[in-house]
Amino acid sequence: MSTAVKKSAGRSWLSAIALILAIALTPAAIVTHWATSEVTNTQRFVSTLSPLAKNPAVQETIITEVTTIIDKQVDIKEVTTSLFEGLGNALDLPDAAKKALGMLAAPAASGVEGLVQTLVSNVVKSQAFADAWDKTLTLTQEQTVALLSDSPDSVIKLSNDGTLTLPLKPIIVEIKAELVKQGVGFASAIPEVNTDITIGKVPELALARVLYQVGVGVGTWLPWVVAALFVVGIAAARRRPRALAATGSVMLGLMALMAFLFTSGRIVATTVIDPNYSPIVGAVYDALVAFVLNVVLALAVASVFAIITGWAFGVSESAEKFRAFSNKQITSLRKTVDPQDKIFANSSVVMHKYRIVARVVIIGGIALILSSIIPLTVADVFGWTLTGLVLLFAYEVLQRPVVTAAAPKVAATVAAAAPVAKTASAKKAPAKKAPAASAAKKPAAKKSATGSTKPVAKKPTTKKS
Repeated sequence: MSTAVKKSAGRSWLSAIALILAIALTPAAIVTHWATSEVTNTQRFVSTLSPLAKNPAVQETIITEVTTIIDKQVDIKEVTTSLFEGLGNALDLPDAAKKALGMLAAPAASGVEGLVQTLVSNVVKSQAFADAWDKTLTLTQEQTVALLSDSPDSVIKLSNDGTLTLPLKPIIVEIKAELVKQGVGFASAIPEVNTDITIGKVPELALARVLYQVGVGVGTWLPWVVAALFVVGIAAARRRPRALAATGSVMLGLMALMAFLFTSGRIVATTVIDPNYSPIVGAVYDALVAFVLNVVLALAVASVFAIITGWAFGVSESAEKFRAFSNKQITSLRKTVDPQDKIFANSSVVMHKYRIVARVVIIGGIALILSSIIPLTVADVFGWTLTGLVLLFAYEVLQRPVVTAAAPKVAATVAAAAPVAKTASAKKAPAKKAPAASAAKKPAAKKSATGSTKPVAKKPTTKKS
């Protein structure tokens, strides 16, 4: 086996191994990158969960739970009845008057309960509560990290089977202060108890804890390793366009599978728990996986662009026609911008010399920008890909091959020498015919019956007397 064949086979193996590893590690890179950038970053964590404060499902759940807790901690009916009885005794009213006053206790209790319901609803739906929600998220972000890392200091509790409990103490404190401010005096008697809402059993959250613990350690560098493997795999391929198109096709299928799994995960999460908490679990799930879904859809669009690029630079007839059409348009636009080759005469030569470097810089720069966007979205992929195409097209229009001054002189010299060579060959032509003429005077060979040739003998000539 020749050295060239061995090198070609080695490149093929390297390309195949690198691309297989890159594709296999892509899902892990996405999830670990989410765990690192979404959960451990306080600002991003708050911005993800902040909209939940204005989510109707979340608000209704909180209003119901807080009202129930207040009613259990402070028996409004009993407090109202005792209040009216004490008022009758303090005023030393007759029994009939006390009885009549006692009849007002039930309507008064209902009114107080309605007032509490209204005040709780107003507080939960107010901007002040949204601000308090953000503040709570900021303060408890470390607790969330402690939850996923299984720290004993975690306030939010997650059991091994996925049961999640949410503390209501900060919310009760806020509502208690608002009730006192509104003049509901007995609200000060509401104890600050550490009461939790058991949201439900979500096995996916237990899995998320495992993924977090494993992923945070590698989430920072694994995406870059995967990107490097893709670059090595495509660069080492013998037929890069075909390798690019094939990789894009496999990645598109993989992203479709991941999108399906995350979407179906929401259905599972909202059906395996108490229906009363299903809306809030769905809202939390949507907020948490929005990052991953954005990245998955963005990579799916990037895969489509990779397929198109691989086709455009391939060997198919349609690709060749496309490239011919593109080159024609570039040449036409180049002549329109600089018809006499004077405006960009010097810069065009330099740009043509470094055209490969410029293309690598443009493509690499766009890829680096997209890699730094967190989370990556479809709009980002479209926008920056379009920017890269515009830059590449503009560079192709401005750069042009180098035209040296010696080329026309050489062409003129060749054109001038052509007639001279033609005349010389014409003069030598008759001299070449002489041997043919002398050969014609030689006696022709005569074929015998057996097929062999014999020289024909000359007849003797007789002298006349």
